[in-house]
Amino acid sequence: MSGFKRYLVGCLVAMVFFAGLDSYKHPGEGIRYGAILLVSAGWPVVAAMVVGSTIGDIVHDARQGEAEGKAG
Repeated sequence: MSGFKRYLVGCLVAMVFFAGLDSYKHPGEGIRYGAILLVSAGWPVVAAMVVGSTIGDIVHDARQGEAEGKAG
């Protein structure tokens, strides 16, 4: 994973974390609309990037293993 992708994933995870922390710090109050919007917009992107990155790593390793098997 490139440095930019790591930075992007880190920002998205931080966004979801801080939105959850904001609602945790205000117990008994309604959840702020900004926190709801951040979490609802952020978690699908984070989940898709994590799943996509994992699948990409698996496919890359499988293709690299096939290439090494054919060469040897």
